[in-house]
Amino acid sequence: MQVQLPQEQEIALYDYVSNVLNKAVEDVQQKAGFDNPWIKGKKKAAEWLGTSPQTLNKLMQRGMPVHYLDDMDVAFFYKNEITEYLLKQ
Repeated sequence: MQVQLPQEQEIALYDYVSNVLNKAVEDVQQKAGFDNPWIKGKKKAAEWLGTSPQTLNKLMQRGMPVHYLDDMDVAFFYKNEITEYLLKQ
């Protein structure tokens, strides 16, 4: 069975579905941290780089930027700094 909508309704339905899908993608990206310029933790940084934690440690020893908070034992990485560091190597 096929339903034929008037062109006006077809366009409205397409716009509605498109908006719903775009919103869903944006929500997933936000929850996954795709739009976040910071990475929290060595494990996530290694995953983002596609390397092992050991390789990440070597990069850090060679001078790749990493940030720590005084009262927390957590490493923070700024994606742009990592990218710039790797491009200079």
